[in-house]
Amino acid sequence: MEGKSKNIEYFKSSEIGKGLPFAIVSHEVLMQTQDLFRPSLRDFHVIFWFKKGRGRYFVDFQEYQFKPNTIVLIAKDQLHYIEAPDSEWEVQSITFKSEFIYRNDNDLKHLFHFTIACHIEGMQIIRLQRQDIDHLDVISSYMRQVYYDWSGKARENAFYHWLCLFLIHCDSMMDKPDSLPVIKIDENAKTLLDFNELLEGNFRSEFKVEFYTERLGLSGKSLAKITKERYKLSPKAVIDERRILEIKRLLRGTGKASKTIAYELGFDEPTNMLKYFKKHTGYTPSQFKVGEKI
Repeated sequence: MEGKSKNIEYFKSSEIGKGLPFAIVSHEVLMQTQDLFRPSLRDFHVIFWFKKGRGRYFVDFQEYQFKPNTIVLIAKDQLHYIEAPDSEWEVQSITFKSEFIYRNDNDLKHLFHFTIACHIEGMQIIRLQRQDIDHLDVISSYMRQVYYDWSGKARENAFYHWLCLFLIHCDSMMDKPDSLPVIKIDENAKTLLDFNELLEGNFRSEFKVEFYTERLGLSGKSLAKITKERYKLSPKAVIDERRILEIKRLLRGTGKASKTIAYELGFDEPTNMLKYFKKHTGYTPSQFKVGEKI
């Protein structure tokens, strides 16, 4: 693809399965290519269910470990890849476009939505217990049947409802002791959700805390108390984390020059981005771009 890095694989939602806005893909089909082992970006969401095997998975420059019966949740536009497992393994993939699942505000906030909070808290991995495996096996078997055997509007409607049930079950598993922590739904949690929503839509041009506190109707002190309690970070640090992540994605994931990236992300001068990036990562943009590992 013109203007894109040769080291990154790109996948568009129009290429999902049968050209539908959703798909369920078996291990056998996934293994016909090497796409899982190359750094890649997608403009759609992916659920990877690792049923067998152990290995390492990298999502937006963060390393995760997977073992048998692990679910990895990948949001659109996240750079990710897997290292070849050192044992026999099996993986199933469920993919879908964001607009297919987000039909109201509740879906947007709770079914499958990831922002910088997920990187801070490591919330993209779910470890399955025996009862969860049995339950999700039943759901995914119906999803396979709908995907491969049904047609027309009935297939889309049925797949939507089975996918919602799958995601709701994933959400419920995050509250279990063996799973990673999830934000409890209280007033502070709602504020964090609103802050992250606002940040995701504005981080390219708005990087002052005052913009977000004004929109949220909070004082800087109130927002700081919430982010420090949950993330151990100030609001400014959370904003910086998101901007740095985007710079990394663009440096490694596109053929854009640092100068172009700097202006896209609201820096007055490219040298300002260079200083900003080095301060937060210890590398210059050029050093990071040519690095051997993601």
